[in-house]
Amino acid sequence: MHIHRVTVELLDYVFFATTERGKVHETGAFLHNYALTYALGLGQGETYTYTSLVQRPHYEEELTPLNGILYLTPAAPLKAQYRVIQWNSTGESFVLSRGQSVGYPDWGFARMLRPGSRFRFYLLIFDPERLPPAPALRGLLAGRPVRIRLGKFPAKARLWAEPAREVRERTGDFLCEAMLNWWDLEADPVVCDIVVAGRPTLLLTRARFEREPCYEAHFEPEGTVVLPARMRFLARMSEQSRKRAR
Repeated sequence: MHIHRVTVELLDYVFFATTERGKVHETGAFLHNYALTYALGLGQGETYTYTSLVQRPHYEEELTPLNGILYLTPAAPLKAQYRVIQWNSTGESFVLSRGQSVGYPDWGFARMLRPGSRFRFYLLIFDPERLPPAPALRGLLAGRPVRIRLGKFPAKARLWAEPAREVRERTGDFLCEAMLNWWDLEADPVVCDIVVAGRPTLLLTRARFEREPCYEAHFEPEGTVVLPARMRFLARMSEQSRKRAR
């Protein structure tokens, strides 16, 4: 069992519409673990392609093959800074239908994450021998900084990882300070904070568990994190599928 603490530094403006209020589209202060998984080139399955003409996710087909091999948590902000940018554009159609306004722009505001913002997530490796041949993942595990693209307008980000000095497995009560994905937990926390509008799934912070197995990872020069041991991609969806099959 290996756990790595991964830092993400944005090198460009990152935008994804977490909430939309009229003409204002806002980006949340988090990086979802499903988005990070695809950005690292870890999506698997026949439906995973670089270009998708149908805007329909296939999380279960593309992410669950990673269960038992690796898992990564959502990235919580270490330093999130924003800038509001206005867009003002017109359509590129060559033919105007009758009654269509000429030159009327489409406009709005986007609240984007600024370059220099930093986030942190945790990468859990269960079976190193079966890791997918993703160059970004291999570079991280080799101790090299890697670059990926994130957001609706693929923006560059830099990642680097720190391996845990020691990982202990135990069962008991604990508080998890890392951001978690509720859909990936096999057990509910006793109490937690909910990240507002954490699309596409519910995200949690400061989750407290009782009598649950966990991993306690110690990092150099300092820092300890406790993570639930029973985490895997779409754990709750798999449970629902089994219930429907019965």
